[in-house]
Amino acid sequence: MTLLNTIADYIQQRQDVKLEPLQKALNKVLDKSDDPIAIAEAQAIYADESAPVKASFVIGVWLSDAAKRAKQISLATHAAKFTHSDAKASSMLVSEQSTQTSYLVTSSLNKKTIDAVGNAAALDVARLLKLECDGESLTTQLQQGHINALRSFAKDEQQLQEWKAGFEQALGDTKLSSHTLSKQLYFPLIGKEKTSVEYHLLCPLFSSSLAHELYHEVRRTRYGDSKEIRDARKADKYHEKLDERFLNLAVQNFGGSKPQNISQLNNERHGQTFLLNCAPPQWKRVTSTPANSVTFFGRELSFKTASLTREFRLFLENITEDDRNVSTRRQRENAYLLPIIDTVLNHAAVIQMMTEYAGWSNSDECKMKSNHTLWLDVYNTDETFQKSREKSDWLTPITNDFANWLTHKLKSRKEKYVLGDIEHAYFSKLFLHQLKHFERSTPKLGEL
Repeated sequence: MTLLNTIADYIQQRQDVKLEPLQKALNKVLDKSDDPIAIAEAQAIYADESAPVKASFVIGVWLSDAAKRAKQISLATHAAKFTHSDAKASSMLVSEQSTQTSYLVTSSLNKKTIDAVGNAAALDVARLLKLECDGESLTTQLQQGHINALRSFAKDEQQLQEWKAGFEQALGDTKLSSHTLSKQLYFPLIGKEKTSVEYHLLCPLFSSSLAHELYHEVRRTRYGDSKEIRDARKADKYHEKLDERFLNLAVQNFGGSKPQNISQLNNERHGQTFLLNCAPPQWKRVTSTPANSVTFFGRELSFKTASLTREFRLFLENITEDDRNVSTRRQRENAYLLPIIDTVLNHAAVIQMMTEYAGWSNSDECKMKSNHTLWLDVYNTDETFQKSREKSDWLTPITNDFANWLTHKLKSRKEKYVLGDIEHAYFSKLFLHQLKHFERSTPKLGEL
């Protein structure tokens, strides 16, 4: 099989498609009627209606017509209509291959599937140009400056050159242009003296060839020859072959109910394109003890209570003389102060439940205050440690540290209020009451 034969077969197939309705009508009469007059009439009708079709599909005639219609389509690897279906910007045909990049880009594909955009009625011309035999096509021949595969069909050299000139118009626009519906980016260029800034105006184009490659890879892993592997996965069983999957894919649709209006390959993909998951990884925090912190009331706790302390500050900044009453004090306590204390105690509970790190405060490298370690290292098996904890002498220093921390966090940045000893004592007293209640419900060593 040569490219010449492949082209001839393609044109014959196109003719058969056009003649199929006429042939069906004739066969229907032939199958159901024995009347020679009816059969003769049906054959006459078929002959009359099929004659112009057959005439138009004489190879030389059809190629001349195809060459005239070639300007209505553009072969492309990157198509503008994927950005917007009404974009009239130029599409690009990139045939170069790059082996210097480690990125998955169009130029890194060993073989690029060429797309076609333009008048959907002329896509048969695109299929002609993309017909391939032994790695050769009319497209590759045109890029090399000839169409020798069509030489046997041409009546003379002049007709061959006319076909060549016509088909070359499908390789891309001679004059590149963008469009108002295309996306454009101004990319800054800093001069050597860095005193003036110029710009490249970039028009990013969708790579249909790359999307087509991904589409078929995904389809292969889902519906290919790996059914046994997929069945084993569903049954949670072992299989000796590699299980290939694309996880967390999204589907992007182009063209709605008429995907052929976007491009030929888009029509073959039924308007669908797969998008790989590019979301950043969801980092999970590795739980660790606070042994490297001097105080429990540090950065991590400040982060957890940031929104609560910010709302508390706004509340205090907007208090007027008329608001200084019992109702405001209750609101201050229930809506702002107690939620902060609850967050502090919840954070302490998380540290206390790190049973796998029990005794972390015994390390010589531990920097935390002893009062804070007595509160947090609940399951420390050291006898001296547990005796010190049972005395509860550490409760008051903890409440004092809490009051110092919260007073600092609530300091007015706009100097609309001042927190003094009275507020400090109030914070300490309320926290002590809640901390004692918290301690009564804290499991003791051996109770876990």
